[in-house]
Amino acid sequence: MGLKAKSLPPSLLALALSVLFAFAPPAAARNVFKQFSKAPTFTPPAGCVPREQTYGVLSRCEKPIAPGRTFVALIDTAMGAATTTEIFVTGHVDDIKSYWQHDYPGKNLAFSSHVSDIVPGGNLPSRGTRCMEYAITELDAAVGDPQAQTVWRVAGLTCAWLVDDPQPGAPTIELFWLEAYDGYDPAKGQKPLESFDSIVRALFASVRL
Repeated sequence: MGLKAKSLPPSLLALALSVLFAFAPPAAARNVFKQFSKAPTFTPPAGCVPREQTYGVLSRCEKPIAPGRTFVALIDTAMGAATTTEIFVTGHVDDIKSYWQHDYPGKNLAFSSHVSDIVPGGNLPSRGTRCMEYAITELDAAVGDPQAQTVWRVAGLTCAWLVDDPQPGAPTIELFWLEAYDGYDPAKGQKPLESFDSIVRALFASVRL
């Protein structure tokens, strides 16, 4: 997937996302690009145990909420080319929305997005950084006996920037997306995580390159 992702236009991200969400929204391996110039990461929320590293830094953490229920924060990357980083990051968000609308086996989708004023810390790119935020709620198809239906609540931050001095024929734009997940089953008496919004704001503010 990585070799295809770096050579296609913004719509390439539909492929990356179809792999990312293949088994359950927060479950998949991270993309790794040998020539990626940054190391996107975040500060884990309190109680969120580090589970994976990519580019030598934290890329996933998990926090148990209740038996069978876990809060997950993860970060992933992509590369490609577009006329502007604004077009690239907007295309990424459009592909995420399209995946949840047409490919994920759920229903009752609610999706929103907006331009973000968050500026990643650390090794900030020299030019062209553009960020967007998005929010998703989705009801899984009923599974099991007795049946269970998970309501997913997802918050995402994605940023794209221009690569400094790209090699001829190489990708000109890099991107990360950071997502937080809470899945709960109302039939089991579970409710949305009350602190989800405040956790997400602190999580997004902690992102750095």
